[in-house]
Amino acid sequence: MIRFIRRGSLAALLRTAATARHEARTARRELAELRNRHRQLISHLARREPAQIVAVPIHATAATDQISPLAPLLLALWHQAALEREAFRTWVTEEPALVTATQLQARAAKAASEAARRDSP
Repeated sequence: MIRFIRRGSLAALLRTAATARHEARTARRELAELRNRHRQLISHLARREPAQIVAVPIHATAATDQISPLAPLLLALWHQAALEREAFRTWVTEEPALVTATQLQARAAKAASEAARRDSP
């Protein structure tokens, strides 16, 4: 049986197929880029770099010799960000705890008892 397809329908089908192929290639490329950025982040966090020193000019107001209240707030937020960065770096680079044989046996026994409880009428 011969089936005729209109030229417009064929062109639309070909465009749809080309778009799907392009979207699949783009998705693979974006996933590879995301994985690459993740690897770069982990390797950057794994390196221990010396502390950064930032000079923050603090000017006193002209009327009084008091420091603007925003400057200490900025320094406190900077310190908090540095602490959080270090905590995240420690969390990312820490080695997972090893599971002992007794813990594995306890987990297996618990899973077996839960399965038996689910299967019983």
